[in-house]
Amino acid sequence: MNPLVPDFILEQDAEGQYAGAVDAAVLHVSLPAVVDLAEQMIARQAIDPDALRSLFDPLFEAVHQSGGFVAALSPGGGFTALFPDRPGRNVTRHARSAALAIRRTLLELAARRALGAGGGQMPFRIGLAWGSVHWTIVRIADDRAYFLLYGPAIEACQATDRGVDDSELHLDRSFRERLPTASARESAVEFDEADLLTEPPSLTVTDTPRDADAESFLPPGAGDLAPQGEIREVTTVSASLDRVESPTELLQQLHEIAAMYGATFAGMNVTERGFGALFYFGAPVSHESDHDRALDFALELKSNGLGVPRLAVGITRARCLVGFFGAGGRREFACVGRAVHLAAQIARKAAPSSIWADERAFLAGEASHQWSTENIFRFDGFDLPILVYSLERRRIAVQEEFYDLGPIGREVELERLTRALEPIFAGRSAGVVYILGEAGIGKSYLVHSYRHQRAQLMDMRPLLWIEARCDQTLKTPLYAFEFALKEYLGISSEIGQRAKQAGLDLALQLLLERLPEGWAEVREGIDRSREALARLLRLRGEEPATPEAEAEAEAEAEALAALAALLIAESSLQPVVVHLDDAQWADPTSLEAVRAITTACRDLPLAVICSARPAAPGGEGDAVRIPLDAGIPSQVIELAPLPQERLLALAEPFFGGPMPTMLESLLGQTAGGNPFFAQEILAYWLEDGRYGSTHEAARSSRFMPPRTVNSLLVARLERLEPRTRQTVISAAVLGREFDTRVLARMIPDASVLVDHLRFGEAQRIWSRMGEHRFEFCTVLIRDAAYGMQPKAAAERQHRLAAEAIEAVYGDDLEDQRAALDSHRKLAG
Repeated sequence: MNPLVPDFILEQDAEGQYAGAVDAAVLHVSLPAVVDLAEQMIARQAIDPDALRSLFDPLFEAVHQSGGFVAALSPGGGFTALFPDRPGRNVTRHARSAALAIRRTLLELAARRALGAGGGQMPFRIGLAWGSVHWTIVRIADDRAYFLLYGPAIEACQATDRGVDDSELHLDRSFRERLPTASARESAVEFDEADLLTEPPSLTVTDTPRDADAESFLPPGAGDLAPQGEIREVTTVSASLDRVESPTELLQQLHEIAAMYGATFAGMNVTERGFGALFYFGAPVSHESDHDRALDFALELKSNGLGVPRLAVGITRARCLVGFFGAGGRREFACVGRAVHLAAQIARKAAPSSIWADERAFLAGEASHQWSTENIFRFDGFDLPILVYSLERRRIAVQEEFYDLGPIGREVELERLTRALEPIFAGRSAGVVYILGEAGIGKSYLVHSYRHQRAQLMDMRPLLWIEARCDQTLKTPLYAFEFALKEYLGISSEIGQRAKQAGLDLALQLLLERLPEGWAEVREGIDRSREALARLLRLRGEEPATPEAEAEAEAEAEALAALAALLIAESSLQPVVVHLDDAQWADPTSLEAVRAITTACRDLPLAVICSARPAAPGGEGDAVRIPLDAGIPSQVIELAPLPQERLLALAEPFFGGPMPTMLESLLGQTAGGNPFFAQEILAYWLEDGRYGSTHEAARSSRFMPPRTVNSLLVARLERLEPRTRQTVISAAVLGREFDTRVLARMIPDASVLVDHLRFGEAQRIWSRMGEHRFEFCTVLIRDAAYGMQPKAAAERQHRLAAEAIEAVYGDDLEDQRAALDSHRKLAG
């Protein structure tokens, strides 16, 4: 006997018989205790292979002693056994005898409280049926095959499994009719010990054929698992399909699609609604992004349809017990746990052509895929109702795709920026290059394109790039260059004073080691700058003895000199670019720092890119201009709105065919040539799901996005799942940058933060800056999220932010002083 595949299947496979039918008695045992035991092991992180084996051993032995064989184990616990008909012997008596022996064993185990959650009750249900059983073997390749046992008898036995587990025997009519008249009774209560057969079974177990290939029926990688099994994080995809006359083609299709996405296809089984198919992502073979693969696989199943009238999919994600389970006479590869059982139940309950999932599967896939909330349902084996989500489609990260398309429509401006910065590669100063344009017009994109272009050059020369970002709310003196210094040193606000000081000391020491010994003046400038740079980083120092006003002026002068000394040293070694981003919010001292730096480095390869919005409409305020010393070059690159054909060129790659006429009109008339607005309109359209559907013209005519960038961003954020949306709003309260440790203390449930951060990264709401540090990708998104909350809610959030900062940073609050004061002020 081969324990991995029924001998009956191996015999047919060895003889080249790949389809057929036999009459048989079918025994099905529903045993939820199997799943309960697995869950207890998972919770304890301790696998006890003997626990399940000791349960299955006497049950399987009862089947084999009565001349049957175990055909398959079921996802919800339990198994199905077959007793093929043989001339001269009524096998229903043997099947009934096995069922009675199994029932007696299970009742004894329950009486001893040997099984069940917490040693309590152990419900089970036993069904018996008679009829035709079909078998199919599908040979995909020499090393991969599947088998399926199905047909009226198995379907009838599955039907007896409905209802509450009650430990009785449930016989279908055909089975009762096959029993001797005196024994054709429905309930196990009517049976007595005389019904148990004591003579040897008439059906003998045959030897496994010598050329049988059991290994080919096992999933790839299953043989590499630890003998006792493993606990793995698994995404289970269960498909519920209508019955088909011949499942051979269906098995082949499922294998091919599963192979495309790296799924482990665990085979098909019979359910009361037709067929079920199980797929595992994460066991026995794991891949990167297993969960995203699973969701894409489910969408592929839905799109393909597989030629069946009804197809529905259930998805769950959880830790499962992975390995070979059963007893000595029959073992089968499986993932065991409530989540696997739940996936099958969800699939059977799901509406046709739909993909439903539990909350963990939704949260793990919220970043990459579009979902809607379906409803709350009750499922067998679960005490509480479960919220189910519906998978709609894969999200398209329009913002990221826009970046990957290249500088469409900005080729001229990119060439101008390239020429403007070329002097630094010839050892000369490029002065200040202003990039001016309205919000969302593409200033940051232009700078990004230049940096990407430089990185692609084969003859790339060394270039030091320093980001100096201005902040709309934190306008403390030299804030932009405090940010720049942290970027240069590779340190963040989340580390302590000692770590910052160590980082500064190490960076300056390495810089001195790079400077030639003969550059005495430059080296002396670095030594003199130590204290001023430390103060700029808000490291503790001695209190000045001079009056406050004089001390501030003196500290400012020393800081400017220190920054100049640092950049003199770096630009003496290599070309340097300082990018002053969002300069319309720069504090006066940061603008003065630009003048001081460009003056000090007038004969060195240094450039300052100053990106800013133009003057406000109506003449209120002036465009950013820095009073430079004589001889310092400056240039202005103004970004005008893109023409409609350029916007359409950016949008066309997102469609497999012609772009919808309605969308063309929206991009041309509503976006106003603003590429950021255009990409948000496009994202709004794609998330709406109307594109590519039937009667598209009628549907798209009702699609009207908001008419401004801010209102469109708000509308997109409103579509987020409520908890995710609240996390985004709380992060916006913290500013353009935020510390995730602080954010965790501001949201109701910190356990979901990791999933929300992943979602935000995938949708380019924010990007990671460090272990605990994130920043919003654009200030427009941050402002839109911040403005979504009423004044009272905003004040409460600022109060929470202040409390969280104090709790996270404790006594090391100096670096957070400006933010802390701002939050307290805004808290009212």
